[in-house]
Amino acid sequence: MPNRRSGDPRLRPRRDARQRPLGSVDRNQPVLGKLLSILRLVYAPVMLWAVMIAEDDTIALAAFVLAVVTDLLDSWLNRKQLGRRPTGELLDVVANTVFVLAATFALWQIDVIPWPIALLVPLRLVGLLAMIPALRSRGVRTLPVHLLGKVAAFCLLVSFPLLYLSHDIPETLDLGLEPSLPIQLAQAFGWAFALWGVLLLWWSLVLYAQEVRRLMATTPPLEKGGATHA
Repeated sequence: MPNRRSGDPRLRPRRDARQRPLGSVDRNQPVLGKLLSILRLVYAPVMLWAVMIAEDDTIALAAFVLAVVTDLLDSWLNRKQLGRRPTGELLDVVANTVFVLAATFALWQIDVIPWPIALLVPLRLVGLLAMIPALRSRGVRTLPVHLLGKVAAFCLLVSFPLLYLSHDIPETLDLGLEPSLPIQLAQAFGWAFALWGVLLLWWSLVLYAQEVRRLMATTPPLEKGGATHA
């Protein structure tokens, strides 16, 4: 008769299950991820108020930096594979979208971002929303979140504090001195991250459009009752 010492495979899953409490991981990680996403949602109007009304650089920069930190922590939790749920993933995307749109609008209002670039961000969202009727016609609510879109949102989040830090800097400072090297670097890296973010946003839109096209070609449409045609 096999026993525990002989390594009976029928006993291993039960022992492993006791050593790794999956239930506690599934409960804790979604709560942490949702809290991080909610922080970005809460700080979006705070950032708008600080930039456009109060003109408080400290609060505005704190909001921009907090958005970057919470997004990094959220991504770190995902890499740990701690049981990310669809609702938490959707909330993360919504939080990033709201903050990016709000920050783009605020920086456009204070002439940090020119209007052609500021317009590309909401237009990409319009393109995504335009795909929803096609998805619903095939019984699909949303497409899986693409990594490229997450990277694009992170690039934009990083660009905002850098661009804001270097905003309203004259070409020559008092006494005829040029802006300091840190300010020049912040401006250069800020625009690099911003342009890469916008480019990756639209690249991800192309990939989403390809997914929708593939879905339309391979999945029959829904009937009125909710079933699909053969």
